[in-house]
Amino acid sequence: MNKPLRILVVDDSALARRLLRELLESDPLVEVVGEACNGREAIEMVVALHPDLVTMDVRMPIMDGVETTRQLMAYHPLPILVLTTSLSSYDIDITFQMLGAGALDVMEKPRLDQPGALEEARRSLVRKVRMLARIQVVTHLRGRRGKQSDTYVVPAETSPAASEKPALPVPPKPPAQPGASITPPFKPMAPPLATGIPPHTMTPMRSAACRFDAVVIGASTGGPRVVCQILARLPGDFAATVIVVQHIAQGFSTGMAEWLSDQLTLPVHLATEGMRLQAGHVFLVPDQFDLLIQPNCTVHLSGLPLLMQRPAIDIAMQSVVAVFGAATTGVLLTGMGRDGAIGMRTIRRAGGFTIAQDEATSTIFGMPRAAIELGAADLVLPPERIATTLIKRFALGPQ
Repeated sequence: MNKPLRILVVDDSALARRLLRELLESDPLVEVVGEACNGREAIEMVVALHPDLVTMDVRMPIMDGVETTRQLMAYHPLPILVLTTSLSSYDIDITFQMLGAGALDVMEKPRLDQPGALEEARRSLVRKVRMLARIQVVTHLRGRRGKQSDTYVVPAETSPAASEKPALPVPPKPPAQPGASITPPFKPMAPPLATGIPPHTMTPMRSAACRFDAVVIGASTGGPRVVCQILARLPGDFAATVIVVQHIAQGFSTGMAEWLSDQLTLPVHLATEGMRLQAGHVFLVPDQFDLLIQPNCTVHLSGLPLLMQRPAIDIAMQSVVAVFGAATTGVLLTGMGRDGAIGMRTIRRAGGFTIAQDEATSTIFGMPRAAIELGAADLVLPPERIATTLIKRFALGPQ
């Protein structure tokens, strides 16, 4: 029989701790091994109890969620699930600072004043905890230096020196087929082995209304931190429009857009109906909607129940490539499942360019792995080299 997952609940509210314990222990494979009412106590209990996962409140006395997350990820790394009651700007900002410091995911706390939704909240919480508790996390060394941002421990093969290695061969890219379906029949190709940067030489067949290129970034668990890490390196005169599709809990996409806006040089927008894409701007797809791009280079948000996961990375990538053609670059980051793999294949088959995050730096390698196994990734890189590749690729503007 499987051993129960050992969970530490951290919250300054005794009522919240009791509710979370009851909800979590409704699953026989989950055991709450301790409760802490502030960050300092949480760190002491992590050292003593060695839990598999911590649920972490945002606002607490003595040591808040941000500093607690930094300390834990620097000295005692383990999966952290952020739970917040409020979606106010203040709490959302702290929440995304915690994600930036190494927490894996965020959920809204279950609420007693919504009894009809409590069972769904219980199922969602247990499902999330069971998924995250199995993830192997990395140490974030900047937490030891008191920095507010975090970093990966980059293996030697992905160090800056390795970036100077010559490019290895990549699988042949099928020529673009004008008027062809954006989901053509698939013939398996070998996974890519390249470490170089293919030149951006193919003439894009973009819509006449779009006079620039498009970068579509898809991410799920562990994504906000990596998305920020990549986009923060892009210059203010970046020559492409950037569309970010992040799987995130309902109600948190607005906060993510605000958080990114504070971190980046590029302007950040939460995409809205009819908004026009612009080069040098970042557009985040709102939760509960799928993003479609119209031929006139404007946004359409679809609420049709097409897939279980919304926003769907596949839908956004296929819509973008239908308008931008070979002028599309796809980037697929950390996440569970296969969303984005078909979209990456569509981009590559249309003559575009694709990058998957490497396994060493992925919180969950599921989505990048799926794209690689489809032969849909031109390059497989860590985040800092993804950013460098995008900068070099668009240094001279659209080709």
